[in-house]
Amino acid sequence: MEQDYNALSQEFQKILLTSSAAVGPNALGKEEIDINGDVSDKLLTSKYEDLYVEVTELDSPDFDKWVPFIRNSIEKEQLNTVIEELETSIDDNFNHVEYELLHDSQLNDNLESSITAISGIQSTIQNELLNEITSFQDRLNESTNKLISKKQLYVNNKKTSLKLSEARIIMTKVVRLLELSSNCQNLIQERSFFKALQSLDTLERMYLQEFKNTNFDFLKEFYNSVPLLKSVIEDECINLIKNSFNSNLGKNLISAGKQVFDAYEKELLPAWIERKASMKLYSNFNFNSPAEISTRDQKVLEKITSERFFNLDEFHDAIMIFEKLNQLPYLISEFEKEYEFRKTNIIHPLLWKKTTTTNANYIPGDISMDAFTSQMSLEFFSDYFAKIMGFLLYDINLNNSTNFLLVNNNHNATNSFWKGLMNRICQYLKYFLNNTITEENDLIKLKDLLAIFICILDNYKLSMEPLYEILVLILEQYCTLKMNCFNQEFYDLLNDDDFMPLTVNSRQLYEKVIKVCWLTNDKQLHDTVLKNNEGSDEFSVVLPFSPLYPMTCTLIKKLYNDITKFTYELYRHDLARLNKIIIGYMESSNQIVNRLIRDKLDSTSREEISQILINLDYFIIGAKEMSSYMTKENILKNPDFEMRLYSIKNFTESRKMAETKLIQLIDSKISDILETVNFEWNSTQIRQEPDITIIDVGQFLEMMFASTLVNLPYSVQTLLIFREFDSLARKVLEILLNDTPNYISPESVHNFGIDINYLQGIIPRIFAFLREDNPGNNASSTPITPSTPTFSGPNIESNPTTLFENNIKSLEETFTELNQCIELLKSQDAQAYADPESRMKKFSRIKNEEAKLLLSKVRTMTPTTPTENGIFVRSRESTPKEKDHSMEPNTNRLASFFNRR
Repeated sequence: MEQDYNALSQEFQKILLTSSAAVGPNALGKEEIDINGDVSDKLLTSKYEDLYVEVTELDSPDFDKWVPFIRNSIEKEQLNTVIEELETSIDDNFNHVEYELLHDSQLNDNLESSITAISGIQSTIQNELLNEITSFQDRLNESTNKLISKKQLYVNNKKTSLKLSEARIIMTKVVRLLELSSNCQNLIQERSFFKALQSLDTLERMYLQEFKNTNFDFLKEFYNSVPLLKSVIEDECINLIKNSFNSNLGKNLISAGKQVFDAYEKELLPAWIERKASMKLYSNFNFNSPAEISTRDQKVLEKITSERFFNLDEFHDAIMIFEKLNQLPYLISEFEKEYEFRKTNIIHPLLWKKTTTTNANYIPGDISMDAFTSQMSLEFFSDYFAKIMGFLLYDINLNNSTNFLLVNNNHNATNSFWKGLMNRICQYLKYFLNNTITEENDLIKLKDLLAIFICILDNYKLSMEPLYEILVLILEQYCTLKMNCFNQEFYDLLNDDDFMPLTVNSRQLYEKVIKVCWLTNDKQLHDTVLKNNEGSDEFSVVLPFSPLYPMTCTLIKKLYNDITKFTYELYRHDLARLNKIIIGYMESSNQIVNRLIRDKLDSTSREEISQILINLDYFIIGAKEMSSYMTKENILKNPDFEMRLYSIKNFTESRKMAETKLIQLIDSKISDILETVNFEWNSTQIRQEPDITIIDVGQFLEMMFASTLVNLPYSVQTLLIFREFDSLARKVLEILLNDTPNYISPESVHNFGIDINYLQGIIPRIFAFLREDNPGNNASSTPITPSTPTFSGPNIESNPTTLFENNIKSLEETFTELNQCIELLKSQDAQAYADPESRMKKFSRIKNEEAKLLLSKVRTMTPTTPTENGIFVRSRESTPKEKDHSMEPNTNRLASFFNRR
């Protein structure tokens, strides 16, 4: 092992030695080794750097020879041993190298000769270097001097150039200032004031920045002229505004206002009416409503924009200029003064502020003598409102475009002016309305003018309440005018009416009459008319009412249509109040009808009163139907709205008055007739026929119900029949009890019974006549009055036989008390009346006092004694005077009664 190691070590040493020989002293030149044998420092310089690397570094092939030995040592873990061996070997192999080099003679000789050569070289180098350095210093001094002189020349030239540049800049700025000043004056002359002000600001700023501390006196003069030029700009701006007022607030105001009026009245309104009709919109979508505004033709609106009429550029420039000058309060102050003056001129001849007058006849608050009043007319108001509208549009546009700067941010400035003006104008409009306008067409023109004006105000969010109040007054004035016409027309119709049923001989006329009288849904009436005219070539029908009723219905409908047409489209506000006004005037129209008809109740003609009663029945129908019509067509368009005219109650009261008047007339006639009746209470002859005067009474009653009262409603006829027969029975009973002599003969009692039986006998004949004249049974008679709630009572067509029989029985009962009195007189039996059972059976209607009185009138010639019940029969024979008086004939009075109307 050790042998292998030694062998390896020897081999490795050989390689090392071979490597060292290549890099030993021979590798260096002689000139690189100093006299001491050391390597020169030149090896450290950059010149010998490569050589030094070559000497100190191993070649790669040599190093590669070391690798196997080093790897082997590492594998055998003997690297440390090899290192130690290598160190030992190095000491052994190179220990005497230095010594050998020093004792080599040849080498020493070379070294000595080299030293001498090197010394010579050194001296040569030093001399040459000194010469070169001296020459270099001379040239350097010369160059330095030249450089210094040229630099001094350059510095001087540069100073001159800088001064020239500064002078050129100053001259340019001065020229710029001169240009600004000249340009400013030119812009002022061209009225480009804002540009002129900008030039002045630039001039002022340039002067302060560049020439404030200079001694250019002519520039100071330019600077000192800046305030003057600014003042000129201010004055010129104010003059420009005044000129703008002249051009915008002159005659073109009327033109602008009329164009806006015409656009609304002649384009927008007709277009909306046509559009609403084609779209079948509800009538409550009125003109100027949101629905109408949203559908307006934009081309029409573009034609009436304020920009087309007014140019406000001057105000925009003025505001910018005065804001830049910080003189905006001054502009506002001057603007207010001039604008107030313009307003005063625009509203002329109306005085903006009240002034005192020296007119002695002037009454404070009286406007009748004003200059404005003297010019009032429709044409004047048309131009005046057009001018005011033009100014309002101008004012609105001015305030909006200037962002309300000129009115101190008062967003209500236009409205405040308009309110103040409107309060003044309204009192003149009232005066004009009350003292000048008398024609219907003039009212319509004034209404259209104010209504369109209000629509425009509404669109521009301006106050219109006081003016709308005038519009409502115009409506009331129009209604009053129409009411006056209605009053006169109805008065003429009433005086011309014949108070006879209306005869119609034309089907077309009949249909018109039925339609206007609200009877189109009366099937009973139509069926009767068709039945009456069945199989006949000629049309003929007699309607119960007189011509007054259909013509009055026509007048009332026309009145309502005229009033509602007057408010059509243009009355949009406070509809509840308008509806109340319309209802009030419709009530007034019915009150006129009712009042004038009531005046006719003073008539003494039964036929006329009877026809008035029939007409009033239909007027009640008409008032109810008019209520329904107005409920359906109300301007509120409220489906929950329900109206009932108060005049229905008035007509009902008048109808009752007519009934009472008719009853009074009939009662009066019957009383007069009864005065002519001659009951012969002391007659000794028995009659089998009624007295002629009683026959006259019966014929009068039959004739009255068969002719005079035939057209009355069945319920009224029945009421009158009951009323008159009851009245007749009571009056005859009153005659029997109080107007008979103290003694009546049994024969007269018998004859009296014959007369009463005759009066009772005409009751079935009267009802039979009414039954025969019923339109349901007689095709040739007058149509029955329509069945309405106005006419109370049973329906005669439901069971006519039973109805007539019941009415006859009920009416005959009115004679019960009279018949019982006749029976008591005939019996002359006080005991029968005294017996309770007999009295209740035969004499239940006769009172005790009446029974005593009657029994006292029928007696024998000898007086009788009182009965057990205290009933006395008075025995006194009438005197010849009383007898003659009771038997006095009264035929002449009856004849004179029938000759009277």
